Amino acid sequence: MSSEEIVDPTLQHDVSVRRVLIHLVLPLFALILGILAVAFIGLHSYRTTRAGVKALTHELLGAVQHYIAQEVSDYIMPAAAGNIVASGMIEHVPVAVQDKVFYSYGAAMLRSVPQLQSFYLADDSGHFTLITRGKDGKNQEHTTLQERGGHKVFHHDYFTDDGVKIGEADDDAKDYDPRNRPWYKNTENSTDIKWTQPYLFATSHQFVMTSSLRFKGIDGHTLVFATNISLNELSAFLDHIKVGKSGNAIILDSKGRVMAGRHLMQQAEAAGWDPNKMIINPKTHPVFARGFDHYRVHNFGPASFELNNKRYVTIASPLPNSSEDWVLLLSAPESDFAGFAKQSSQQSLQFAGVIIVFSLVLAALLIRQVRRSERSDRKLRAQASQITRETAAVQQVAATPHLFDPANDSLVLTEQLAHLASAHRASVWRFLHDGSAIICEDSYDQKQDTHSGGFEMSRSEMEDFFKAVEEGEAFTAQNAAADTRTAQFERLVMREVGTHGVAVYPVHGANGVIGTLVLEDAAMAPHLLYFVDLIASVAGMRLASLYGAHTDTPEGASISTADKLHEALQQAASLPATKFDNMLMRAPQTGAVQSSGIYPAVAVLVITFSDPVVDGGTETQGVLDLINRIATEVQRIAIESHLFAVEVAGHRLICMAGCTEHEDPTALIRVAEAALTMRETCMGILAAANLEPVFTMGLDYGAAFGGAVGAEPQVFNLWGQTVSVAELMAQGAADAGTIQVTERVYSVLRDRYLFRSRGAFFAPHLGLGRAYVLAARR
Repeated sequence: MSSEEIVDPTLQHDVSVRRVLIHLVLPLFALILGILAVAFIGLHSYRTTRAGVKALTHELLGAVQHYIAQEVSDYIMPAAAGNIVASGMIEHVPVAVQDKVFYSYGAAMLRSVPQLQSFYLADDSGHFTLITRGKDGKNQEHTTLQERGGHKVFHHDYFTDDGVKIGEADDDAKDYDPRNRPWYKNTENSTDIKWTQPYLFATSHQFVMTSSLRFKGIDGHTLVFATNISLNELSAFLDHIKVGKSGNAIILDSKGRVMAGRHLMQQAEAAGWDPNKMIINPKTHPVFARGFDHYRVHNFGPASFELNNKRYVTIASPLPNSSEDWVLLLSAPESDFAGFAKQSSQQSLQFAGVIIVFSLVLAALLIRQVRRSERSDRKLRAQASQITRETAAVQQVAATPHLFDPANDSLVLTEQLAHLASAHRASVWRFLHDGSAIICEDSYDQKQDTHSGGFEMSRSEMEDFFKAVEEGEAFTAQNAAADTRTAQFERLVMREVGTHGVAVYPVHGANGVIGTLVLEDAAMAPHLLYFVDLIASVAGMRLASLYGAHTDTPEGASISTADKLHEALQQAASLPATKFDNMLMRAPQTGAVQSSGIYPAVAVLVITFSDPVVDGGTETQGVLDLINRIATEVQRIAIESHLFAVEVAGHRLICMAGCTEHEDPTALIRVAEAALTMRETCMGILAAANLEPVFTMGLDYGAAFGGAVGAEPQVFNLWGQTVSVAELMAQGAADAGTIQVTERVYSVLRDRYLFRSRGAFFAPHLGLGRAYVLAARR
């Protein structure tokens, strides 16, 4: 052997380590160093920029605050300064011309100052004069308080803005006295301007505040001049003020009540037009609420905080020429004043992103070759593992005895399918010879590790599913509920276990499709085509034998079922005879009933009829005749089936069997046969009377207790959860004329009868369970 052909495994290992170091570790290390450097520079730049932005924001907010404070002061000043001017004019004129001076001043101010709403003048004798805007905001109204015939009235004179009188009116003033009004009383013992609390006029949607001033007239009487100023215009002004790009301003008093600001009328309406309830709400104004809290703690000045992962700046300042406790509060996000900084940060991030992308591309090119090799190795290992699993599964299937015998339940098929496909559930279905229905031969739930089967679905219930299977091509649906081919199958079969995806593989026979394999939520289904084909072939051989037997010798199958039923009736013939009294079929005499009263396996059938609605004696008699015919037939069927007893309770019939000390294996079979016969008989009687089915049936099987009660003649009665669950099954049946049974009944009778899955139900003290519909005999 030449030296070139000699391979040193140690050398190979060293080369592999160096290759991984060069192609993987070093690029990653360089990439991490670059990212850390970019991140450090970006963080330093961010902190420096943020400090500058914060200082700049405070300065800008301070400038805006001074501007708004001056605007608010200018807005309120006419009410305060006007009181001084008006009082100076009125106090030096004769009493006879006081009203003329008052009206002249008020009319001029109302025409020129839009925020002023009205003016009052009252004296210590109870005289009262008013000038105000019209209801539509135009024209003017002069009002005086007069006394006529011992009654106080308001006399109104209406003028245009040009002073032309256009009408007059009177209305009852009742006991109105201006000296009792807040704007008059709060000036007592004071010569300063006093403000009232704001109040709302719900009719005109005006938020008004009154300033008043007390002075002496030329005749020595005390007069009070008052000015009403509207805060609506102030709120409109604040609405249009933009602090930064998205900030706002609001005016509050020291108690947090809103005086002016955005959406003032909406807040007033929400507060029921009560100013005392117009408190700033943290839910609707979280930023202002947090800023007001800072003001109450730290007094006037700026504050910054974080709310909902966003930085905000607020500033609180007093308002000159206003009520003593008014606070102007401004708020804005820091980002509104930091657009340039944000843009700079974005550019830095973009440059950093470009550097990182180039680094990633270079590192990816170096790593790509190593990763491709590793992926190839993993795929090879996964394929080898899959082949090993499939080989083991095929060997286990092949080693199963009587694999092709349809009489033997070959559960290995569904189990191996579910395991290899990682499916929630795998099932084998068989078509009836005429294609009218499909029967589940076996269904394996891998999560619960349980087998079930024997339930039947008709073509009318799943027409689209039948057509899709009969086309003979396998298909899958990731969302079975949204696919028209599998939507009905999902609703009737899959929904009870909560599966969503489905894979369907038709099973072919000599004359076409004779069945199908169904995998629910199968993650590995796309990788198991050959194994699924193999299982489908095995299932096809089994179903072909079963399909041929049902097609060629239906009489033999019927004779076998009849023999089983005949055997059950023969075993029940030795039971004590029944007789009738106040029950449709009374239990045997007391001596034949077990003294313990505990029965381990009782079959209970409950038939619930709808209450009849009758009108008139003739119709009542007809209903009674119909009920009598049904009761007579139930008696006959109960006697032929050797039932233990049949009770009547209003619109319910309760049939029972198996009330023996030891378990009667034929009890449930006899009750099931009686249920099918009663259903057919009742439906025939109702159809002859031209009536729809008006009854539902419920069947359960389990332990119960009972005994004879009362004096002679004693009546047998049965209690227990078996009775209550059977009644629950009857009441919860989806369609009239159906027999709904519990999972206990299904597990015992699944080899003898065909069932339809109904879904889950809840029973008190038992919890969740599954319900089925007894469809027909096999």
